[in-house]
Amino acid sequence: MTKNMKDIVNLCANRGFVYPGSEIYGGLANSWDCGPYGSLLKDNIRNLWKKEFIQKRTDTMMIDCSLIMNPKVWEASGHVGGFSDPLMDCKECRARWRADKIIDAHILTGAEEPENYAGDKTDSKILEEYIKNEKIACPDCKATNFTEIRRFNLMLKTYL
Repeated sequence: MTKNMKDIVNLCANRGFVYPGSEIYGGLANSWDCGPYGSLLKDNIRNLWKKEFIQKRTDTMMIDCSLIMNPKVWEASGHVGGFSDPLMDCKECRARWRADKIIDAHILTGAEEPENYAGDKTDSKILEEYIKNEKIACPDCKATNFTEIRRFNLMLKTYL
């Protein structure tokens, strides 16, 4: 029996785990609200993470900060300059892919890793050259005709 995302979401909603965000008001893409069981599961996962990575260590401390901070904080942390995905599109079927993930899948088949490879932090030209030289194909349509890689910044602009 094959399950799709709609079946999984329906099961989770029916069992009180998660619901599409703002669903009764038309929804909000890519957001989720936790139901009673989802809230408990989320708390259990958070508590386990805190125990393993904070409480068991003597060199860390827990802090709770606002997500909306002075932009200098995000610059200093490296998020502004380096929080991006290397995206490219297949020119044949128009599917969008992360170049580093396609390369990672290719390496898992036994291919040699590119020189100076650091995943999504690798220079776009190195990624493009490797994909071209290795003749890595689009996972959907098997074409080898991709656009140039663009860096998609994952930071969201917001205003107070």
